Amino acid sequence: MTSRFARAGLAVATVLTLAAGLTACASVTAAGAACDQSQKRNLGVVAGSTANAPTTALAASAIAQLKSVGESNGSVTVVVPSGKPQVMGTTVIGSTAQDAVVCQSDQRNKLTQITSYINALKASSPEVDFLDAIDQAARTLGSHSMGVLVQGSGLQTTDPLNFSTSGLLYAEPAQVVSDLQTRKLLPADLSGVTVYWSGLGDVAGAQTPLTIPARSNLAAIWTAVIKAAGGTLSLLPEPASGSATAGLPAVTTVPVESVQTKTDWSHPIVIRNSDLLFTKDTATFADPTAAQAVLAQLVPSIEQNAQLVTITGTASKDQATDNTADTALSLRRADAVKAALVQLSVPASLLTTAGVGFSWCGWKSETDASGSYSDALAEQNRSVILTSPGVSLCE
Repeated sequence: MTSRFARAGLAVATVLTLAAGLTACASVTAAGAACDQSQKRNLGVVAGSTANAPTTALAASAIAQLKSVGESNGSVTVVVPSGKPQVMGTTVIGSTAQDAVVCQSDQRNKLTQITSYINALKASSPEVDFLDAIDQAARTLGSHSMGVLVQGSGLQTTDPLNFSTSGLLYAEPAQVVSDLQTRKLLPADLSGVTVYWSGLGDVAGAQTPLTIPARSNLAAIWTAVIKAAGGTLSLLPEPASGSATAGLPAVTTVPVESVQTKTDWSHPIVIRNSDLLFTKDTATFADPTAAQAVLAQLVPSIEQNAQLVTITGTASKDQATDNTADTALSLRRADAVKAALVQLSVPASLLTTAGVGFSWCGWKSETDASGSYSDALAEQNRSVILTSPGVSLCE
């Protein structure tokens, strides 16, 4: 699709100077060229501080994506999701050095530079547009795609996905996709592209925090939109936190219902481990009061739904070869959530529990591009999921 906005001029020559100053050693190691150029992978990045969202600070799992690009000697294209997205340019964050030591040093230095650069970016125009920013970032991937990394709340405030419009945050995802398809406003072809999203639903400033049902539906909408464009959404595990950057162009707040009773139970309601904060390897809440406050958001919609809700615990694999212990742990965590909901007045007859450990349809790899285990990636598999009858954990 043709972008709704004129492309911003590439500023990489003056802003991103990461490719400058490389020194390639004349000698070649016994293994050949140290900086292999044959497996380059490119990444689009949508990031930059906007009003009503935590100041951009790339999390470990997001930085891991950038590191993988550097190790492949690929490139990064950066787009700021302002109301009029800013294309900041494309830069290689790998190396062309022929000496292994120089190659690795170049890659480390460029990773530090690009991370600092992205964290310092700020919106330049009012409102937020993730849809067009993703579209523009995806256009640069070529045939060597690692995917698109998005940092931000996901609360777009421009047409055609303006969540500040009353009710859109709670709309049926399939209907949202149908509207975008009819208007030919889906992102460019995302076939085979994974969109890694960090901080989805996390807000700051004047924006009212999202309830669990609201954030779950927001994730369902973006999952459906990206799937309709041919891609896959992968939510990175670390929540974005902290205050918003002051003095940025205004962003309209999105209405959030304080008592959520219109939860769409046609898709799963996912509660992140970072919301419940189970003590590691236990079913004990590190902060029971905080956990109950999170779960209290679900009480009205569970009661209004008036159907049996299954609470399913999931777990990370953590390099285990057998799922027995993880299945038992995930079940205990589901039982702990049920007990807390019953304490909050939900009838026990409306709740049942299950544990799947790491053996389920939504499990995601816990190793980075180099094949090393990453606890940050493993965190995305630690959750509790609520479903109504007939609803899959992965719908």
